[in-house]
Amino acid sequence: MKNLFSGVTKYLFTGVMIGCTLPVFSQKKTLDTSAYEQWRYLAVPSISYDGEWVMYHYPEGDTKYLKNTHNGKEIQLDNIGGADFFDYGKWLKYTTKKDSMILMRLNDGKRIVWDKSSYINCGTASPNVIYGNNKLVIWNVETNDSTIIEHQGKYTLYAQSIIYIRNKKLLAGPLKGKQNVLFTGDITDYSFDPEKETGTFLSDNRLYTFSVKKGVPQQILNFNEIEAPAGYRIDARAYEITGETKAFLPDLIPLHRVEPKAAGRPANTGFDLELWTWNEPVTQRKQRRGVYNKTALDEPAFIYHIDTKKWVEVRVENTSGFLLTPDADNYNYVLQTDPKPYVYTVDWRYNNNDDIYMVNVHTGARTLIAKDCYANPQWSPDGKYAVIYNAVQKEWQVLDTATRQFVNISDQIGYPVHEEDFDMPKPAPAYGLAGWAEGGSSVVMYDRYDLWVIDLSGKKKAYSVTNGYGRQHGIRFRLLSAEYNEHLDITKPLLFRSFNEHTKAKGVYRLANHKVEALVDNPAYSVKVVAMAGDGKSCVFTKENYNTYADLWWGSSDFTRQQRLTDINPQQKDYNWGSAKVVQWKNYEGKENQGVLYLPENYDSTKKYPMIVDFYETHTEELHEYFTPMYSTCTINIPTYVSNGYVVFRPDVHFTVGEPGESAYNAVVSGTSAMIERGIADKAHIGLQGHSFSGYEVAYLVTRTNIFKCANPGAAVANLTYNYSAIRGNGAPCLFKYEVEQGRIGKNLWEGKDLYLKNSPIFNADKIQTPLLIFHNDKDGAVAFTQGLDLFMAMRRLAKPAWLLNYKGEGHTLDGLPAQKDWTLRMGQFFDHYLKDKPIPKWMKEGISVDERNADQKYDY
Repeated sequence: MKNLFSGVTKYLFTGVMIGCTLPVFSQKKTLDTSAYEQWRYLAVPSISYDGEWVMYHYPEGDTKYLKNTHNGKEIQLDNIGGADFFDYGKWLKYTTKKDSMILMRLNDGKRIVWDKSSYINCGTASPNVIYGNNKLVIWNVETNDSTIIEHQGKYTLYAQSIIYIRNKKLLAGPLKGKQNVLFTGDITDYSFDPEKETGTFLSDNRLYTFSVKKGVPQQILNFNEIEAPAGYRIDARAYEITGETKAFLPDLIPLHRVEPKAAGRPANTGFDLELWTWNEPVTQRKQRRGVYNKTALDEPAFIYHIDTKKWVEVRVENTSGFLLTPDADNYNYVLQTDPKPYVYTVDWRYNNNDDIYMVNVHTGARTLIAKDCYANPQWSPDGKYAVIYNAVQKEWQVLDTATRQFVNISDQIGYPVHEEDFDMPKPAPAYGLAGWAEGGSSVVMYDRYDLWVIDLSGKKKAYSVTNGYGRQHGIRFRLLSAEYNEHLDITKPLLFRSFNEHTKAKGVYRLANHKVEALVDNPAYSVKVVAMAGDGKSCVFTKENYNTYADLWWGSSDFTRQQRLTDINPQQKDYNWGSAKVVQWKNYEGKENQGVLYLPENYDSTKKYPMIVDFYETHTEELHEYFTPMYSTCTINIPTYVSNGYVVFRPDVHFTVGEPGESAYNAVVSGTSAMIERGIADKAHIGLQGHSFSGYEVAYLVTRTNIFKCANPGAAVANLTYNYSAIRGNGAPCLFKYEVEQGRIGKNLWEGKDLYLKNSPIFNADKIQTPLLIFHNDKDGAVAFTQGLDLFMAMRRLAKPAWLLNYKGEGHTLDGLPAQKDWTLRMGQFFDHYLKDKPIPKWMKEGISVDERNADQKYDY
């Protein structure tokens, strides 16, 4: 394919916009495809435990780069595979492409070639290198001392101590020093909690609990004396329970498991029948893809009560769903989900809804406590409370085990806990839980902006952890490390990710001593922490906007000290790039509407520019996003087009259920008109582009307006009535897309027939006056290729200009680089012809016959 593209870039973006040549163009270059290979991007970096070293690499290469954040020292390692810091970041372990293992001391570069055949394990926060086959060797790379344990079995290292099995003994103690014998006997397994230094072990089919500190194991049960439920045997092993545990859930193994028959064509028939039955829970196509196995019903589950030696069935046979158990030593109830009543409805509801049962672990009594739930309950760490988000009621609820009912707790906040901007037909999801606090007696949840603490006992008033700071300033806060933390200590400083709704910038905030303060909140950038040092004192973060690539920075945890680590695309300064800003206007519903406008670097407000409108739902939150110049997989590369004199406009679209097409019209066309009225866009040279769902909207919009000179609908649905029951590549029918999700019709085809017809572009194709470049591939698993073909055939029958590009074998977007190069070129020529009045290329004028395919691409004019 090299010859195919050698020299063809002269046809793409060969000139600047007509009438807009400025002196600055002689100083900087415009982006074209020849520049793409200069751009690089980074994979996720890592930082040493002490924060002194940062390691990064490029996804396409096998070179690792290390940089010392204290003295600036740099190390480059070529031709290597995996690499990890150990010994608090003083050492690096890595493998070469020849499968050699190297240990390197970072301060002086000393290398040790690991030539032993045994597996090697190095601790992030430990100087110990552990290896061995028949014996365990623990070598301290700092002191060069080794601890050797002969004939050991299973072992666990924790802190500077070890617990292990050797010669029918369970031993524990410091690595350097005496290890105490905790038990002598035929030990086959153990489990261990390093934080509590307690665990269990199995010996002669007896289960014991032990404590390293107390040293005297206690037998808690004898599996030999337990009679398993009929038809099962107990999987005897070291279950993770404690001496306080009164009951637990052992694994049971069926004595006689019936294996399903293998699928295949019977030998005595000459045919292979696929029978679709109207009321089968899961369709044939899903079954073929392994989504559902008719024999895969869950086995029953039993809790064993240690003191009374009693079995209680908590999940009955031939039911499905999850058994939700508290992570506590003892509890009175478990919850079971049951999806069976709703499996049949997944095709059009998509969500796997459940009924919820509360099961008494002492009696096995089952009570149905909630029906048709969109989410599963979550137990508190202490097992006293279970909370659930009720999507229909849009509230968080706690289970009252006495009344067996869920009770609203989020009403204490006074603000919505559901996503207020959610505009699909199905119930809005929750903003989410931040975690559990105060040992599980309180739950911490999000509203749009802040975090709230809810006391589940009802004794304390709900309060905002962030003191309402987010709502007051229009800033959304979420925990930095993860959005959910099961054990959240709200008495200690907390770090948050932030999003400023006014500036669209992302930053980092800290809560300490009941005060919220900004650590990084620059209105011109988005900052993202991508790696945190193990000691919590420093981090690696990126800082980006439309003009600035997300290079790596090192910062102290309070961000008072920062240093830039990389500058991987310095060539950008040699190119015309442009700028991005938020624009606002009133849409046709009379509501304020926003979008992002990308302007050339040499933008002249006295001139009007060719403009491409590219959209997909909402974009203003992406204001500070950097776009790497690269070949297109479906839609335009924004920096390339802006560099070549185009204005690119990306309006936000907010939807009304039942009106997906008109919702796009209200936002996109009103916004386009506003850009014309403001003298930004040349009204005679405006193009439109969208892919997938927005590809459908492009096809709809050109039936409603002639404001666009040309349009490119990609992977577009043309006929909603046909696509409604079409089968996607994953085996799921598209019913759900329109009834509850992105298609936003909100009714089935028969209840909303008029809506399906009204929103289908194919039925109004006779109104289209806009030339179309239709992009749709025959292996598209999301939108059937026939949809693009239907739109093309309608245009052909109506004698309207249209081209259909099908990259055979490609899917919803382009994966193959040769296809990406070709599409980038043809798309550019299409827009240049209509929006810059460039000559029409031969492939548009003459077409490419079957005989000419792969022989003459007709890029020339």
